[in-house]
Amino acid sequence: MKITLPMPPNRANARWHWRSEKKKKDNYFLECRALYPPSKDEPLSRVTMTAGLYLWSEMDTDNLFARLKWPLDFLVRSGFITDDSPKVIDWTGIPSQHIDRKNQRIELELTPGWFIKVEDPPGWGDPYDREGIDS
Repeated sequence: MKITLPMPPNRANARWHWRSEKKKKDNYFLECRALYPPSKDEPLSRVTMTAGLYLWSEMDTDNLFARLKWPLDFLVRSGFITDDSPKVIDWTGIPSQHIDRKNQRIELELTPGWFIKVEDPPGWGDPYDREGIDS
């Protein structure tokens, strides 16, 4: 599933009053909700995510992830994913960044995932189990 959201304000070095920040975040969520109404499907409990940010100018890697805070909160609040924790989201790598001064946006690609439990083949045990080994 590919989701394209507007670019949120840059919070990296912002020191907004909590009320101003809440108003900006609420407005951002309204803008996103106009594009993507809340999901009627069951939220995804495990996803692999890729992000591309289309920016005015290049950013530091830490600021790229910080810029994804509100979009991820929107996905959780709207019922697309269950949580924005590492238990739910596997990132494919560092978000890519592209210069696009006319249409700044965030493109997220969500691929449903799952946990795969791998069993040891018969006869294989714990490699640190020293029992039964002659010294």
